[in-house]
Amino acid sequence: MPGKRRPWRKELKKQQRKRKRRNAAITRDRLLEEEEARKLKDCAYQQFLQQQALLEAQKLREIERLHDAEEEAWLRRDLLAHRQFRLQQQQRAAAEDAIRVKQEKELIAKLAEEQRRRDEREKREAAAAAEFEQMMKCMETFLNNGGEPPAELRRMVESRPGQKLCALYERTNCCRYGPSCINNHRRPLLSNIIVVRHFFMHPLLEEENEHQEYANADGNLELSEQDLFEAYNEFFEDVVPEFEEFGYIQNFRAIRNILRHLRGHVFVEYIEERLL
Repeated sequence: MPGKRRPWRKELKKQQRKRKRRNAAITRDRLLEEEEARKLKDCAYQQFLQQQALLEAQKLREIERLHDAEEEAWLRRDLLAHRQFRLQQQQRAAAEDAIRVKQEKELIAKLAEEQRRRDEREKREAAAAAEFEQMMKCMETFLNNGGEPPAELRRMVESRPGQKLCALYERTNCCRYGPSCINNHRRPLLSNIIVVRHFFMHPLLEEENEHQEYANADGNLELSEQDLFEAYNEFFEDVVPEFEEFGYIQNFRAIRNILRHLRGHVFVEYIEERLL
């Protein structure tokens, strides 16, 4: 068909191009071999090749030397890192041992201190129990036999020995803070005066402690001072005979005070310190 090449012509041209390339390569290689053979016969070229070989060998040795130097440096750094790690481990272990030893010593000291305090507390409790027992014996002897009170019963009892005396307790034998007061409450072990706290109570006494703006006006209308007086007389007639069973009363007083910690306290003073 016109305009189309036949397949065999295309393959023929391909084989011709391939043959030309092969022949050109053969010719080129032959010329290079001839040129190399010619150069090899030249002394200067031989010296050049020897120099190139020496340079190549020197280059390889330098590369090997640098490699060995880098490997040696890496090994040194690795060895140093291992040494530092072991040193840090030893230092950390030593610090932990020191902390453990310190904690053990502190624990031993704490336990010893607690034991010492327990021993002291037990000694104080035993001494207090023995003292209380001796005091009770003295008290029983004094109450049964009479005579002058022994020295053991003449001492003062203190709530906080060594602390500042409570001024309010010294004046009134009462304190608004009670046993929680930080000051020292001192009272005689044996006395002819007794205090009965909040013994006499009445609604009018309770109202006196209220703020005036919150006071109950109706309560004031229902109760009067006469009611308070009559209630106290009735209270007096009821309790005095009971107190007289313990001795002759020299003075009997109830406190009417606006302070809650003083209100209604009753002081009973006997002629003597023992039952007649």
